[in-house]
Amino acid sequence: MNTNPVDFLLFSKCGGQHSAISKMSPLNNIPEDSIDRTYMGFRPWRALGPSKIANSLRSNGYTVQIINFVNVLSEEELYDISKLYMDTNTIIGISTTFFEDMKDINPEHIPFCRVIDRLKLDYGSKIILGGPIPDRFTTLFNADHIIRGWAENAILDLVDKIKNHGIRRTRQKEWTIQTCSHRWHESDRIQPGETLPIEISRGCIYSCNFCRYDMKGKKQGEYVRDFSLLRDEIIENYERYQVTNYMIMDDTFNDDPVKMEDWCKMVDGLPFTIQYTAHIRTDLLHRYQEIARELYKQGMIGAILGIETFNTAAAKSINKQWSSKYGKEFVPYYVHDICGGKTLTSINFIIGLPGDTIQDGWDWIKWSEENKIPNVSFQTLSVRIPKYFPNEAVYSDFELYADEKYGYTFPNPDNRNHWINGDMSYIESLKASSMMLKYVNEHFTEQSWAGLASMGLGYTLDELISTTVGQRYQDPRLLQQQVKWVDNYVRDISLK
Repeated sequence: MNTNPVDFLLFSKCGGQHSAISKMSPLNNIPEDSIDRTYMGFRPWRALGPSKIANSLRSNGYTVQIINFVNVLSEEELYDISKLYMDTNTIIGISTTFFEDMKDINPEHIPFCRVIDRLKLDYGSKIILGGPIPDRFTTLFNADHIIRGWAENAILDLVDKIKNHGIRRTRQKEWTIQTCSHRWHESDRIQPGETLPIEISRGCIYSCNFCRYDMKGKKQGEYVRDFSLLRDEIIENYERYQVTNYMIMDDTFNDDPVKMEDWCKMVDGLPFTIQYTAHIRTDLLHRYQEIARELYKQGMIGAILGIETFNTAAAKSINKQWSSKYGKEFVPYYVHDICGGKTLTSINFIIGLPGDTIQDGWDWIKWSEENKIPNVSFQTLSVRIPKYFPNEAVYSDFELYADEKYGYTFPNPDNRNHWINGDMSYIESLKASSMMLKYVNEHFTEQSWAGLASMGLGYTLDELISTTVGQRYQDPRLLQQQVKWVDNYVRDISLK
């Protein structure tokens, strides 16, 4: 076998493969040689972090290979590809960005975990975990090191420590978001027309009480990329890979009106059109409606609206009073007037906030259907208070006071994140969210992120907004496109 060992082999899962959607995917007519792959719910949806980590290492003299979509490939397929890049000096990195909390899952039942165990046994490699919450997966992967959060600079110190006896190599300037000139590497094997993640800035001007992201409360203009570098990246992606669709990964894309004006001016000056989706503050769309119209004109066909709740008490508890006062009036106006109905806009709701009930969630679904909102999504409230989780990297303001101020209790000593409030329990919320998601998949179009990712399989906006998720997952063309796409990626990454 023709191998080309690297210093750092980085594994990454693809986004969007949720179990409620997976159950809808047809299993018949899968080619025999692909039967062990997991196509259910698959869309080509890469994490951005691994590529930025890889570029940081490469710029300082290390060789790196990323293997993406590890949750799609069969165990033997992934193992054979991995061996092409391994020797006894290779460090294994794992991005946990898209991993769900698998605390109660037997790792022997997860093909990817078995591959990591085999590689560690064969080569004795050190394992580094990265991502927003890597601590939760240390045992699962028998990891030697973890790096929490953004790691473009931290990864260099750790790899130097492991491979260079702790001696820090002479390196270029420290990485900053302002001067980031990100490029996809040839070895990433970007597929023609793929939807790619892109980062405009980091942090957020606002400080929502439930938010666990770092760098909240920044000033306007802070931690924003140079727009000339952004333009160069977008043009290169088009020229090399015919890419015109993007997922903007900013915590809050439209938190700064000046940034939005600069973005729209840059996009308007491109020699081709792009389409994209992003996390959006709905109250700012409402306040700056001319900017909202310009964003749509300049390609924002998807928007994730963080409404969270329509109820007054719950909205107040997370400092989002606008949602309960104006949300029901403005969101339909945005979808149907500003976007003309041709949008993959999705409303995010949280199940379990103070004063909210499970029936509220079903009422919001009914309201969304009546107002022809393209998609709604539901997530169970996550609460990990410092008393029981003292090693979390970041706590939201809500978590700091969930027990004393809002009356949440955590009676299960084996699962301290399983809360109970006066209206429901964590388990009840989890079950309700799952049932709601199943209903949404049967009656609504695809969620904004997933829709943009599906465009990488050849779907158009008109096709996506005219069918429900369930209808599309019964379309035999989808499976054909999935198989073809993964076959091409495996072929390309296996070439030596």
